[in-house]
Amino acid sequence: MWLWYSLVLLVVAAALFLLYLYSVNQHWSKLGIPHPKPELFFGNTRRFFLLKECLPEALDRVYHQLEGLPFGGFYLMMTPCLVVRDLGLINRIFVGDFGHFHDRMNFPHFKRDPMTHHLFTMGGSLWKEMRLRMSQVFSVGHTRRVFFLMQECCSRLQKSVDVAVRRQPGCEVELKQLLSTFTTDVIGVCAFGIECGAIDDVNSQFRRISSMVFDTSTPAAFRQVVTQTLPTVALFPGMSFFSNHVKEFFDRIATETCQYREKHNVLRDDVVHLLMTLRQEGKLTTEEGECIEISDKLMAAHLLMTFALGFEMTSTTMSFCLHELAMNPDVQTKARVEVDAVLSRYGGEMTYEALQEMRYLDMVVAETLRLYPPMAYLMRQCTEPYQVPGSDLRLRVGDIVYVPLLSLHRDPRLFPEPLRFNPERFSGGHAHPAYLPFGDGPRICLGQKFGLVEVKACLVALLSRFEFRRCSRSLDSPVPLEPRKIILAAASGLYVRVTPRAWLPVS
Repeated sequence: MWLWYSLVLLVVAAALFLLYLYSVNQHWSKLGIPHPKPELFFGNTRRFFLLKECLPEALDRVYHQLEGLPFGGFYLMMTPCLVVRDLGLINRIFVGDFGHFHDRMNFPHFKRDPMTHHLFTMGGSLWKEMRLRMSQVFSVGHTRRVFFLMQECCSRLQKSVDVAVRRQPGCEVELKQLLSTFTTDVIGVCAFGIECGAIDDVNSQFRRISSMVFDTSTPAAFRQVVTQTLPTVALFPGMSFFSNHVKEFFDRIATETCQYREKHNVLRDDVVHLLMTLRQEGKLTTEEGECIEISDKLMAAHLLMTFALGFEMTSTTMSFCLHELAMNPDVQTKARVEVDAVLSRYGGEMTYEALQEMRYLDMVVAETLRLYPPMAYLMRQCTEPYQVPGSDLRLRVGDIVYVPLLSLHRDPRLFPEPLRFNPERFSGGHAHPAYLPFGDGPRICLGQKFGLVEVKACLVALLSRFEFRRCSRSLDSPVPLEPRKIILAAASGLYVRVTPRAWLPVS
């Protein structure tokens, strides 16, 4: 008898669950909003959930299925979301009507995990106040002050590559692995005041941790996908975006660094010093009355966020850039000629001022960010009810809006021949309404200026000494994308052949 009762309950539960899934998938139909047909449970993101494609590729399919429309709906698993295609509406959401969309995400599991209490996920007036404080260590003035630290990292990178290519002439290198050592050292010394030693030792502690931050192993990738797509499931223990090992490491780094500086009265112009100053205040209070305690956990969360985005996004940009330069020798030659000419005017020294004069290199980096934007989609969460202009759609508080950046940047209507690497398209500047590699509006990437200087400095250091060419393992462009990373990455590495330059300009 109990067996029959159990079977009946199981059937009823299954039927109710299916009914719930069906009702979820009726959200956009009830509102009369165009959308691709969803699957039960998976919505429009089955391949993303099964680690077969990255989210920007899933959004790209939706983008093209909504061809000709300013916006439409889609289902991120069981969550109905809005995809925006119209540039005017994108500008309204990110700039003009920012007050309705000032949060990136505000999911329940983020509130539970103290290691997600950082600037990227903060919302409301707390985000505004914290961003104002953090902007001090990512300003142009601060970047100029710490540029000498970048120069030292560039010199070590040059020596490391030189040793490798002279030991094995014409050696093939994987760009992401090489450049991650550089960005790990830069963010370590500039933001934390810590010599990470990743360039000289690929097995250094920080380099091993950086490889774990965006781990592509199946368990780690699946855990990260779940935290993005199933907020309720993400509340379960062990479903944090970052592994316990990574969180414990930054907990320890925050504690030990602060203790060392307090004991030895060390003062540095960096993120750690800023956070220590805030911690002395005890709490961060906004004009609106919101308050948050500046605890050791919050410090660790901000250090983890700064490190993760700082090393990953810049190394990604540089990797794709050098790959495209290797695939387009004429572009590489033109960039190198400019580098040589500008450096010669500065006595062969790479200075902050010299980088500002390299206009063609600016165009090369901009084209890289167009074709391969590291954060290839933008998202906002509706924080006040919003009437979408020119439509009957009224968004509710909590509704999520996606802008498929990769799709916009590769749309032939917006960028002719979008899959061709053509820096000349930015000869008139970067002011294109669809060019948004750093986002837009008040929540535009805080580290934009610092990151661009870092990217250009590394490119100058390498182009002035080495040549990059296609090799047997090089991928054709555009590069196939890795499905297991939240930040854009090549599916099977970016390999090129590196050789010393045949000649060097006279200083």
